[in-house]
Amino acid sequence: DAANQGFDAVFVIPVDSAGIRQGLQELNDANIPVFNVDTAVIDDDRSLVVSLIATNAYQAGQLVGEQMAKDYPDGAKIAILDFPENESCVDRVNGFMDGLGDNADKFDIVSQQDGKATLDDSLPLAEDIIQANSDLDAFFCINDPSSLGAAAAIKEVNKTGDIGVYSIDASPDGKAALLDGSFTCVAAQVPLKIADTAFDMAVKSLG
Repeated sequence: DAANQGFDAVFVIPVDSAGIRQGLQELNDANIPVFNVDTAVIDDDRSLVVSLIATNAYQAGQLVGEQMAKDYPDGAKIAILDFPENESCVDRVNGFMDGLGDNADKFDIVSQQDGKATLDDSLPLAEDIIQANSDLDAFFCINDPSSLGAAAAIKEVNKTGDIGVYSIDASPDGKAALLDGSFTCVAAQVPLKIADTAFDMAVKSLG
Protein backbone atom coordinates (compact mmCIF):
# COMPACT_ATOMS: atom_id res chain seq x y z
CA ASP A 1 0.00 0.00 0.00
CA ALA A 2 2.76 2.44 0.90
CA ALA A 3 4.57 1.72 -2.38
CA ASN A 4 1.46 2.77 -4.31
CA GLN A 5 0.93 6.07 -2.49
CA GLY A 6 3.90 8.00 -3.79
CA PHE A 7 5.58 8.76 -0.48
CA ASP A 8 8.94 10.52 -0.51
CA ALA A 9 10.26 8.12 2.14
CA VAL A 10 9.09 5.28 4.36
CA PHE A 11 10.25 4.40 7.87
CA VAL A 12 10.02 0.70 8.67
CA ILE A 13 9.95 -0.88 12.14
CA PRO A 14 9.61 -4.62 11.48
CA VAL A 15 7.68 -6.94 13.74
CA ASP A 16 9.10 -9.86 11.75
CA SER A 17 12.31 -8.63 10.15
CA ALA A 18 12.73 -11.83 8.14
CA GLY A 19 9.23 -11.61 6.67
CA ILE A 20 9.13 -8.18 5.04
CA ARG A 21 11.37 -8.61 2.01
CA GLN A 22 8.49 -8.42 -0.46
CA GLY A 23 7.34 -5.09 0.97
CA LEU A 24 10.87 -3.71 0.97
CA GLN A 25 11.30 -4.81 -2.64
CA GLU A 26 8.03 -3.15 -3.66
CA LEU A 27 9.19 0.13 -2.11
CA ASN A 28 12.55 -0.12 -3.84
CA ASP A 29 10.90 -0.89 -7.17
CA ALA A 30 8.83 2.29 -6.69
CA ASN A 31 12.06 4.25 -6.00
CA ILE A 32 10.91 5.10 -2.46
CA PRO A 33 13.82 5.16 0.00
CA VAL A 34 13.35 3.03 3.11
CA PHE A 35 14.78 3.92 6.51
CA ASN A 36 14.96 1.03 8.98
CA VAL A 37 14.26 1.95 12.62
CA ASP A 38 14.48 0.05 15.94
CA THR A 39 14.34 -3.63 14.86
CA ALA A 40 16.89 -4.37 12.16
CA VAL A 41 16.00 -6.09 8.91
CA ILE A 42 17.98 -9.27 8.25
CA ASP A 43 21.43 -9.06 6.68
CA ASP A 44 20.18 -10.26 3.30
CA ASP A 45 17.78 -7.29 3.11
CA ARG A 46 20.20 -4.55 4.19
CA SER A 47 20.71 -3.50 0.57
CA LEU A 48 17.01 -2.58 0.41
CA VAL A 49 17.23 0.08 3.13
CA VAL A 50 19.08 3.39 3.03
CA SER A 51 19.98 3.43 6.72
CA LEU A 52 19.56 1.38 9.87
CA ILE A 53 19.21 2.94 13.32
CA ALA A 54 18.53 -0.04 15.56
CA THR A 55 18.02 -0.96 19.20
CA ASN A 56 20.17 -3.78 20.54
CA ALA A 57 17.28 -5.65 22.16
CA TYR A 58 19.45 -8.67 22.92
CA GLN A 59 21.96 -6.57 24.84
CA ALA A 60 19.18 -4.90 26.82
CA GLY A 61 17.97 -8.30 27.98
CA GLN A 62 21.51 -9.45 28.65
CA LEU A 63 22.17 -6.50 30.94
CA VAL A 64 19.05 -7.29 32.94
CA GLY A 65 20.04 -10.94 33.21
CA GLU A 66 23.50 -9.98 34.44
CA GLN A 67 21.98 -7.72 37.09
CA MET A 68 19.60 -10.44 38.27
CA ALA A 69 22.48 -12.89 38.52
CA LYS A 70 24.31 -10.37 40.75
CA ASP A 71 21.23 -9.75 42.88
CA TYR A 72 20.54 -13.47 43.35
CA PRO A 73 23.97 -15.19 43.38
CA ASP A 74 22.42 -18.34 44.81
CA GLY A 75 19.65 -18.40 42.22
CA ALA A 76 15.94 -17.66 42.47
CA LYS A 77 12.46 -18.65 41.46
CA ILE A 78 11.45 -16.33 38.64
CA ALA A 79 8.64 -15.74 36.17
CA ILE A 80 8.91 -14.26 32.69
CA LEU A 81 6.27 -12.16 30.96
CA ASP A 82 7.23 -12.12 27.30
CA PHE A 83 5.68 -11.24 23.91
CA PRO A 84 6.68 -13.97 21.42
CA GLU A 85 4.90 -12.32 18.49
CA ASN A 86 7.47 -9.53 18.46
CA GLU A 87 11.01 -10.29 17.34
CA SER A 88 12.71 -7.65 19.48
CA CYS A 89 10.93 -9.01 22.56
CA VAL A 90 12.15 -12.52 21.75
CA ASP A 91 15.66 -11.08 21.50
CA ARG A 92 15.24 -9.48 24.93
CA VAL A 93 14.33 -12.83 26.49
CA ASN A 94 17.22 -14.60 24.75
CA GLY A 95 19.60 -11.92 25.96
CA PHE A 96 18.22 -12.18 29.48
CA MET A 97 18.74 -15.93 29.60
CA ASP A 98 22.31 -15.58 28.36
CA GLY A 99 22.91 -12.74 30.82
CA LEU A 100 22.29 -15.11 33.71
CA GLY A 101 25.56 -16.69 32.62
CA ASP A 102 27.08 -19.45 34.72
CA ASN A 103 24.28 -19.02 37.26
CA ALA A 104 21.52 -19.85 34.77
CA ASP A 105 21.02 -23.36 36.13
CA LYS A 106 20.37 -21.90 39.58
CA PHE A 107 17.28 -20.05 38.36
CA ASP A 108 13.97 -21.88 38.35
CA ILE A 109 11.59 -20.38 35.77
CA VAL A 110 8.27 -21.30 37.34
CA SER A 111 6.22 -19.66 34.58
CA GLN A 112 6.77 -18.00 31.21
CA GLN A 113 3.67 -16.42 29.69
CA ASP A 114 2.67 -14.00 26.96
CA GLY A 115 1.89 -10.66 28.59
CA LYS A 116 1.34 -9.12 25.14
CA ALA A 117 3.53 -6.18 26.19
CA THR A 118 0.58 -4.50 27.95
CA LEU A 119 -0.29 -3.73 31.55
CA ASP A 120 -3.86 -4.99 31.23
CA ASP A 121 -2.82 -8.39 29.88
CA SER A 122 0.16 -8.80 32.22
CA LEU A 123 -1.63 -7.92 35.46
CA PRO A 124 -3.95 -10.96 35.67
CA LEU A 125 -1.15 -13.28 34.54
CA ALA A 126 1.11 -11.93 37.26
CA GLU A 127 -1.68 -12.32 39.84
CA ASP A 128 -2.10 -15.98 38.91
CA ILE A 129 1.65 -16.60 38.96
CA ILE A 130 2.03 -15.07 42.42
CA GLN A 131 -0.93 -17.03 43.75
CA ALA A 132 0.51 -20.28 42.41
CA ASN A 133 4.05 -19.57 43.62
CA SER A 134 4.12 -18.13 47.13
CA ASP A 135 7.94 -18.25 47.16
CA LEU A 136 8.42 -16.38 43.88
CA ASP A 137 11.50 -14.13 43.96
CA ALA A 138 11.27 -12.03 40.81
CA PHE A 139 9.68 -11.21 37.46
CA PHE A 140 11.50 -10.46 34.25
CA CYS A 141 9.23 -8.55 31.86
CA ILE A 142 10.08 -7.54 28.31
CA ASN A 143 8.90 -3.93 28.68
CA ASP A 144 7.65 -1.38 31.18
CA PRO A 145 3.89 -1.88 30.60
CA SER A 146 4.24 -5.61 31.38
CA SER A 147 6.41 -4.77 34.38
CA LEU A 148 3.85 -2.28 35.63
CA GLY A 149 1.27 -5.07 35.49
CA ALA A 150 3.55 -7.32 37.53
CA ALA A 151 4.27 -4.51 40.01
CA ALA A 152 0.54 -3.87 40.45
CA ALA A 153 -0.07 -7.54 41.16
CA ILE A 154 2.76 -7.56 43.68
CA LYS A 155 1.39 -4.45 45.38
CA GLU A 156 -2.04 -6.07 45.72
CA VAL A 157 -0.56 -8.79 47.92
CA ASN A 158 1.68 -6.38 49.86
CA LYS A 159 4.92 -7.87 48.53
CA THR A 160 6.46 -4.76 46.99
CA GLY A 161 10.18 -5.07 47.63
CA ASP A 162 9.89 -8.78 48.36
CA ILE A 163 9.37 -9.80 44.71
CA GLY A 164 11.74 -8.11 42.28
CA VAL A 165 10.62 -6.62 38.98
CA TYR A 166 13.20 -6.45 36.19
CA SER A 167 12.24 -4.48 33.12
CA ILE A 168 13.42 -2.99 29.83
CA ASP A 169 12.49 0.49 28.50
CA ALA A 170 12.96 3.24 31.09
CA SER A 171 9.80 4.99 29.96
CA PRO A 172 8.63 7.88 32.20
CA ASP A 173 6.37 5.46 34.09
CA GLY A 174 9.19 2.94 34.31
CA LYS A 175 11.60 5.51 35.71
CA ALA A 176 9.03 6.54 38.31
CA ALA A 177 8.49 2.89 39.27
CA LEU A 178 12.23 2.43 39.69
CA LEU A 179 12.45 5.47 41.94
CA ASP A 180 9.52 4.46 44.14
CA GLY A 181 10.80 0.90 44.52
CA SER A 182 8.17 -0.86 42.41
CA PHE A 183 10.88 -1.87 39.91
CA THR A 184 14.20 -3.40 40.87
CA CYS A 185 16.08 -2.86 37.63
CA VAL A 186 15.45 -1.26 34.22
CA ALA A 187 17.64 -1.47 31.14
CA ALA A 188 17.18 1.88 29.44
CA GLN A 189 16.43 2.44 25.79
CA VAL A 190 16.20 5.83 24.09
CA PRO A 191 13.55 5.50 21.37
CA LEU A 192 13.24 9.27 20.95
CA LYS A 193 16.93 9.51 20.06
CA ILE A 194 16.61 6.56 17.68
CA ALA A 195 13.70 8.28 15.92
CA ASP A 196 15.50 11.64 15.82
CA THR A 197 18.60 10.06 14.28
CA ALA A 198 16.57 8.13 11.70
CA PHE A 199 14.69 11.29 10.75
CA ASP A 200 17.94 13.23 10.37
CA MET A 201 19.29 10.47 8.13
CA ALA A 202 16.18 10.73 5.95
CA VAL A 203 16.44 14.52 5.70
CA LYS A 204 20.08 14.29 4.64
CA SER A 205 19.33 11.56 2.12
CA LEU A 206 16.41 13.40 0.56
CA GLY A 207 18.17 16.77 0.64
